[in-house]
Amino acid sequence: MRSKYLLLFLLFLFITSCVSQKKYNDMYALWVYADSQYQLMKQRIVVDDKNWKLLLKDIERLRRDSLTLDSLNKSLNADFKNYKKLCEEDRVKLKGYIDNLNQNISNLNVALDSNAKRLSLSASKIRELEAMLYRKDSIMRATRDRLTKALIGFKDKGVNVHVVGGKVYISLDERLLFKSGQIDVNPDGKKALIEISKVLNIDSSTNLTVEGHTDDIPYKGSKAKAFKDNWDISVLRATSVVRLMQYQGFISPKRFIASGRAEYYPIDPAKTLEARKKNRRIEIIVTPDLDEIAKLLSD
Repeated sequence: MRSKYLLLFLLFLFITSCVSQKKYNDMYALWVYADSQYQLMKQRIVVDDKNWKLLLKDIERLRRDSLTLDSLNKSLNADFKNYKKLCEEDRVKLKGYIDNLNQNISNLNVALDSNAKRLSLSASKIRELEAMLYRKDSIMRATRDRLTKALIGFKDKGVNVHVVGGKVYISLDERLLFKSGQIDVNPDGKKALIEISKVLNIDSSTNLTVEGHTDDIPYKGSKAKAFKDNWDISVLRATSVVRLMQYQGFISPKRFIASGRAEYYPIDPAKTLEARKKNRRIEIIVTPDLDEIAKLLSD
């Protein structure tokens, strides 16, 4: 390119050889200036071309970064939406949990109030029950003491009075009440039962269970007797005692239970004459009326 310009310039000089020296110098100076500008322009073009390539690289990098940022932004937006959705769901769940917790607390407070009232009522019932039991126990102890005093004359005739489990047990040996193999109460037995009836009529609220007991020897009676076995004897002796205490002791029949236990509840299980003598007996069990206590416990 430069040789081309030089040839043109020489041609120009040839054509203009008749030009003055001054004009020639001016034209040469102009050419030198133009050539320098041309060189500068070439260098600038090289620099600009390099810068343009760098700029294109930067633009491409920025474009990639932009795509990356856009993708990242989309991802962040999606994550944010998911997080927001989860937060909303958690908020709803938390609100439901708090509402449920508040309801449970309310129910618990109601239950506590109810339990407190019941406990207060229970404490009152317990005090009332203790008072009732104390009164019943006092009645039983007083009954025992009265019976012991009333039967002092029968002490050596097989009469025993004791308290077990809040009940008074009056045990009377067969020899005081009956002849062997008989069910009718003899005179000494009648006296003892009438004295017992007098004491038991002092407090008509107690219940009376009369139990007949035999020894373990099978009954061998005459054909004239209607006893089949020891069951019959134990029951009929109990009913004889009940009948006497009802009609001669004037105790209400509603207070009685007559029962027989034959030989199956011995005092002494030994197979001796003395043990069998102890086992042949009548027991009168005095039980306090527990209807008030049962009603209190059921309320």
